[in-house]
Amino acid sequence: MRHIEVQYQDGTHAFVDDHFLDSLINLGRITHFYRPSERRWIQIGVGPTRKEEGPLPGKERRRNGHLLAMIPRLSDATLNHSL
Repeated sequence: MRHIEVQYQDGTHAFVDDHFLDSLINLGRITHFYRPSERRWIQIGVGPTRKEEGPLPGKERRRNGHLLAMIPRLSDATLNHSL
């Protein structure tokens, strides 16, 4: 869990769990958030946010429901040999 600094509509600042950032953006609750990787503030509607960024290179594994496909399965022979 990571915390992101945000600026609310009334100008106040707070740190929020990064999982809530998309919701705050979609609800129009914040005007800016600080992106530590770029060491700068992102203005909502002007700067690139999570939804507007292109996909990262490589296969998406978090949201496609194929988590079990990433875990190697043991064959029956391996299971019987280990008993």
